[in-house]
Amino acid sequence: MSTHYKALARRTSPEVIPLFPLNGAVLLPACDLPLNIFEPRYLNMIDDALKTDRLIGMVQSRKAGLVSVGGLGRIIQFSETEDGRYLIVLKGLKRFKITEEVETTCPYRQAKVDYDLFENDADIHAAKQTSEALSESGRTDRSALTVAMKTLAKKIGVAVDWEALSEIPLPVLVNQAAMISPFQPEDKQSLIEAVSTDERRRLLIGLMHLYAGNDSPSSPRQTQ
Repeated sequence: MSTHYKALARRTSPEVIPLFPLNGAVLLPACDLPLNIFEPRYLNMIDDALKTDRLIGMVQSRKAGLVSVGGLGRIIQFSETEDGRYLIVLKGLKRFKITEEVETTCPYRQAKVDYDLFENDADIHAAKQTSEALSESGRTDRSALTVAMKTLAKKIGVAVDWEALSEIPLPVLVNQAAMISPFQPEDKQSLIEAVSTDERRRLLIGLMHLYAGNDSPSSPRQTQ
């Protein structure tokens, strides 16, 4: 399946995409993001996406407007509740940079985007554990991340299946941890904008230790 998504990420580059602004939520390559959709304009967006390529851009916003870097995702699961909500799961394909918003008659926002800065994102979908296990630096990098994750998990009182996490390739684990950790929106944005996975890993470790030292790190919303 990872080979399929790697190929999909390589060839999928729509010039204009629908945008789902949601502070506190970022979408990174090879990771899944569950969403609870209930606002009419975003229900409309999901309807339109399901009729076409099932692609949606996740992006955060600031007082001055939308941030420039977000994550392109594909709807891989969809269900409708009795009260009219949509429960979906987005698979992160790759990151994008907004070049400009476009005028549209749709109730939701759309933008022209560029992917040139993130051409290596597709490789994360095919990340393997084998090379890491044979590499001294790979083991050291994972060990440092694991220590930081355990420190934060203890601080916020979250139980983690560490054995299961040990089976996840390091680049994917870094992205998953960046998405689910209880960081403020600006810290989440710094993680998605990190140039490389290694830069993201080092920043993630620093943030985890920082938040573990705080008395009450705030958790972001996960629904819209």
